[in-house]
Amino acid sequence: MLIQNQHTELSNQLAKTGIDLWDLAPEISITGSIILLIIFDLLFKKNKSMGIAAIAYAGLAFTGFLLIQQWFELSETKSIMSGLLSVSKLSVFLKTGFCIGVFITLIIAHRSGEKQKDFFRSSEILVMLFGLLLGVSFMSMSNNLLMIYLSIEVTSICSYVLTGITKGKKKAEAAMKYMIYGAVASAIMLYGMSWLYGFTGTLDITSTTFVAGLNDIPALPLSIACIMVMAGFIFKLGAFPLHIWSPDVYEAAPTPIVAVFSVLPKLGALSIIFHFVNAITISTIDWQLWIGILAIASMTVGNFSALWQKDVKRMLAYSSIAHAGFLMVGILAFTGSGNQAMLFYASIYLIMNFAGFLLVQIFERNTGSSQFDSFKGLGQKLPYLSILVLVIMISLTGLPPTAGFNAKLFIFSALWEAHLNEGHPILIWVFVIGLMNTVVALFYYLKMPYLLFFKTAPQEIQPNTRRFTDWLWGTLLVSPLLLLFFRSDWLVSIMNSINFELWIP
Repeated sequence: MLIQNQHTELSNQLAKTGIDLWDLAPEISITGSIILLIIFDLLFKKNKSMGIAAIAYAGLAFTGFLLIQQWFELSETKSIMSGLLSVSKLSVFLKTGFCIGVFITLIIAHRSGEKQKDFFRSSEILVMLFGLLLGVSFMSMSNNLLMIYLSIEVTSICSYVLTGITKGKKKAEAAMKYMIYGAVASAIMLYGMSWLYGFTGTLDITSTTFVAGLNDIPALPLSIACIMVMAGFIFKLGAFPLHIWSPDVYEAAPTPIVAVFSVLPKLGALSIIFHFVNAITISTIDWQLWIGILAIASMTVGNFSALWQKDVKRMLAYSSIAHAGFLMVGILAFTGSGNQAMLFYASIYLIMNFAGFLLVQIFERNTGSSQFDSFKGLGQKLPYLSILVLVIMISLTGLPPTAGFNAKLFIFSALWEAHLNEGHPILIWVFVIGLMNTVVALFYYLKMPYLLFFKTAPQEIQPNTRRFTDWLWGTLLVSPLLLLFFRSDWLVSIMNSINFELWIP
């Protein structure tokens, strides 16, 4: 009888797992694309770039179709794989953004001239890129400390390889530095997770057992454990104080890869921080104080460091640290409007960064350099593309008439609302210092348009740009920043259908 019951239980579990696989159809599609890329690369030795590109684009298109279908079919948050993962409209929204980001990355790679041979000559780079996409997809769904760790490690390992996979001493050095910092952060995070497991006896952060176990732990050991766990999350977010790897990696890695690093792992880490902080809602930990300090430090260090940079990609690296601080402000508010503001900011940030790196790639292709001095006087040679750069820089600063202004307005409005309701002292400090940092950002973001339009080139440069296609892709990415300034309600209406609550058994 016991054996029969065990057999029945196993059969039921397998049947449930089979049903859960339908909810993981987008991830299965990504995995299938990786397998196809590897097989195609093994079967064909020559002239395979077109086939590799076709598989990559088709895989992304099919994954996007599955995500859109899942969005309309999903009515509430679902726990799958015995509580390891949860599928919600929030995770589907983020995963759709990730797919769009990888699609734009492939476009940037195609627009990179001779460098595109490294991307489509063989499958290695695309396999790692799709592996990173798979990792961040699981990051957005993970409810279990083990799954959180595994998804972060998948993302991290793919990131290390992508940094150093192309030839160059500088790339190898940056990849090694990235890997060493990442290994240390992962080890600290894993050790902190072991503490939390020892305290609670469960890895499921949405479990009532998990929260009940934490309530019995003294403040000091619990705080130490949470700090260690947050170290791994902050590293992937690229926020202070675990941001040291960012500038070297951004400067050394190919521009399409840098565009991915600037958005996908950050938003994946943001979703994990959101889930982790909202799961551990106990009085012994003042999350608002902790996250407020991190947000202030990230904004300030990122913005002031960006002021002194001579390379555009290093400048964007430090600015991404500042944006990580602004993204954390949405979590800091602990309100529904704060959650929506965080997601709106993340969406606009994705568009701004990918558009910015696409145009940086175009100018880099024409000048052979990403140094600021190489942009002098190009406003006369490439006036339309230079105007697009101006729009992006205005949006990154947070000025009208761009969606970047709406994003910062929503963030600061949610923060002010939280301050009026709760009165926590850190909220007003974040509000004031955040506004001051927005002013600081104005000085380095407008440096590039200033050099384009008001300086003359030190030597005569003949642009080699393929104008129509560059104009087309530049316009397609920049126009949403203008359109969403006037019709931000389109994006807000989508977010109104998202339930930000954790799944609770």
